[in-house]
Amino acid sequence: MVRSDRFGTGVAVVTGAAAGIGEGFVRHLASRGMTVVVADIDARGAERVANDIRQDGHSAIAYTVDVTDFDAVDAMAQSLFNRHGAVELLINNAGIETAGLTWEVDVERWKRVMEINVDGVFHAVKAFVPRMIEAKKPACVANVSSVGGINSVAVQGPYIVSKFAVLALTESLHQDVSLIDADIQVSVIVPHSVRSNIFHAARSDAPTDNPVANAVFDAMQRDNDRTGLDPVEAAAHMTDALAKGEFWVFSHEDLCTQSLNRRASQLTDRRPPSDPRAMLERMGIELRFDQISAVHSMGADT
Repeated sequence: MVRSDRFGTGVAVVTGAAAGIGEGFVRHLASRGMTVVVADIDARGAERVANDIRQDGHSAIAYTVDVTDFDAVDAMAQSLFNRHGAVELLINNAGIETAGLTWEVDVERWKRVMEINVDGVFHAVKAFVPRMIEAKKPACVANVSSVGGINSVAVQGPYIVSKFAVLALTESLHQDVSLIDADIQVSVIVPHSVRSNIFHAARSDAPTDNPVANAVFDAMQRDNDRTGLDPVEAAAHMTDALAKGEFWVFSHEDLCTQSLNRRASQLTDRRPPSDPRAMLERMGIELRFDQISAVHSMGADT
């Protein structure tokens, strides 16, 4: 039975939990009474967040893990099941962004985005779901996609591809779990704008010389800082939806529903992706004539 007061006890594992949405989830879930596993490749960041949670009187474990390494993720799952007997909630959140025109993206950066954003989710599913089945206790697996996993956007090709893939993986997992009647809820989390440094990090880790891509990422980070939801508040809202058993879990009900409707309409009407220049105009970005040739053939649907 799905209850609105779920996730008040038990163990929650959140990947990419040292910052942003992941940090918001572990802080909120700990406040509800769960033992949270702050899983991140950033050991210092994970320990900082876990220490803060413990100082607030809640239960938290910092766990350093690279989600691109299946053996490491599997070892984490085995350790946690050995110690606790079950994991009630797994949130696959670890992910990175990257800026640039698709053909300008570095091959290694493309691979890195896919390894973290897609393979990382699969690795956790493969490591945790069989153990959840064996434990025979109610559990939930929630994979973080994005509104960018519903509608394509210019100058974010690798990220968009990865988030479409996460949505497809989650839908397939939902169907596979249904086949065996396991007591495992599968949900997809679709954030819109939740405060984080994801755009700054992308430009720092993988700089691009393309002025349009840089302008778009500057605008997105600016808007994210100004109007993005507080991560803990967003997590509280999304956890309530998870607790109710929802498959689609949104940070912003209206905006995310609009994204779904736009995508449905585009597919039904067989329209091509929309002109990216309209997106740039909405962002307040002036596209110079010498830049148009670089993007005129690209589509976007925000």
